[in-house]
Amino acid sequence: MLDTRRVLLLIETSKSYGRALLEGIGRYVEAHGRWSLYVEERGLSDPQPAWLRRWQGDGIIFRSYSPALVQAVNTCGVPAVDTNSRISGHGFPLVYTDEVAVAEAAVAHFRDRRFERFAFCAIEDEPWVRLRREAYLAELARLGLACDCLYVPTGNARSGWERQQRQMAEWVTGLPKPVAILAANDVAGMRLLDACNSADVAVPEQAAVLGVDNDEILNKLASPPMSSIDLDAIRIGYQAAALLGRLMHGDAPPDEPIFLPPAGVITRKSTDITAVQDPELAAALMFIRRHACDGITVHEVVRHVSISRATLERRFADQLHRSPYEEISRVRMEHVQRMLAMTDYTLDDIARQTGFRTASHLSTAFKHRTGQSPSDFRSRREIP
Repeated sequence: MLDTRRVLLLIETSKSYGRALLEGIGRYVEAHGRWSLYVEERGLSDPQPAWLRRWQGDGIIFRSYSPALVQAVNTCGVPAVDTNSRISGHGFPLVYTDEVAVAEAAVAHFRDRRFERFAFCAIEDEPWVRLRREAYLAELARLGLACDCLYVPTGNARSGWERQQRQMAEWVTGLPKPVAILAANDVAGMRLLDACNSADVAVPEQAAVLGVDNDEILNKLASPPMSSIDLDAIRIGYQAAALLGRLMHGDAPPDEPIFLPPAGVITRKSTDITAVQDPELAAALMFIRRHACDGITVHEVVRHVSISRATLERRFADQLHRSPYEEISRVRMEHVQRMLAMTDYTLDDIARQTGFRTASHLSTAFKHRTGQSPSDFRSRREIP
């Protein structure tokens, strides 16, 4: 009969990344077996539990910003695996994301969209931020490309937030456009998008913003919804558990950290565009994004950018391969899809809020574009 291993999980439950690690560990245990897991609600910066130094078990998987916690884990005298690169030199094996692969994914995502100007933004100055920034700069340098960098400390919510927003807004306003910006994580990306909105910088037409972590709640709260790199934390958790399993069976720890590549870029509106260097075209796209649901016409777009309709339509066709009218329709329909998926509004309400004359007109246009009725779409709860 196999012994049951007692395993302590010192991983935050307060963030989506930590919960994904826990899910990966759970998948390993389900597949491979008999562990008695102990986990409690905690944050990433929480101190070690008071009982940790007296705990008697078989193994630990931890992720923490607390040197004291790492020191306490060391005194337990059992195999342990780290899943966070912030604290180094403790002697525990590390399973973590491959920052070089993260940088390669970010640059490839931007290059596929024909961006030629790049930037990096962070609100923390931690080892993982420096690793991510250095990898991003190195990948761009390999391609002969430069990068502007900004570090703005978080500060406090009352005065620091406003100061941080002003600094970000000034920085992004001064960048040559269009520019592709990698945010160190989703929190930094969300703050940057807020600064772009305050500075009237069109996203993604003038500044495309890509986060890291793929925290779905934060990315959907962002305006516009933010693209992000999925670090595949579930896989990291699974591999950390697999490594701990080997260590508890007497295997020697690996000589080097185990670095795992990200799952890829999850594309949302903040980078969903081909880079536009034409200022009138960028202005037209921003106007459409902001006012498509007000029932605007192509004539109003032309009047806003002060160029002829023929010129505007030619530039749309040359650079975006669609007409201004098609762009208005596309943006409106995206709003309809989100409202169907994320609200309980009636079709009449959605029609009024997205510029359609009637619910019947909306239904006809929706089915023509998507191949399904609004009710069928809503029943599937799809979010574009």
